[in-house]
Amino acid sequence: MKKHCHGRRHSQVNASCGFALAETIIALLILSIALLAIAIIPIMSSKMAIQTTQRERAMVLAYRGLDYLESVGPLIAVMSPDIQSGDFLITYIKPAYTAASADYSSRVIVNWSGVPGEKQLVLERKLSRDSHQTRKE
Repeated sequence: MKKHCHGRRHSQVNASCGFALAETIIALLILSIALLAIAIIPIMSSKMAIQTTQRERAMVLAYRGLDYLESVGPLIAVMSPDIQSGDFLITYIKPAYTAASADYSSRVIVNWSGVPGEKQLVLERKLSRDSHQTRKE
């Protein structure tokens, strides 16, 4: 007579002996989910690194634009069309100073197409009538 499962005869084999097909499939399913989660980690970290680099570049462009607008004389208004700088579109906005201006500020808007879609960064800086005197000649 054939022996199965730890030396027991076929007639003595009970349900607790060995792995069933269902148990094996469940174990493989759990293993595949864990491996998939581990495989996604490098992809997500690369995506986040790209987003961070793009946002950092947009911040540099925006601060550079704010510094430029601050250096322009108070009587000069600046309203630029979108200026292309690589993958970025930059808009500069600065009104001319008037004594009645309660809110004299400059604004830079940076748009770019990022990994998750279209992104926009808006920075604004309050200006004084004499803020242009801080520039270096």
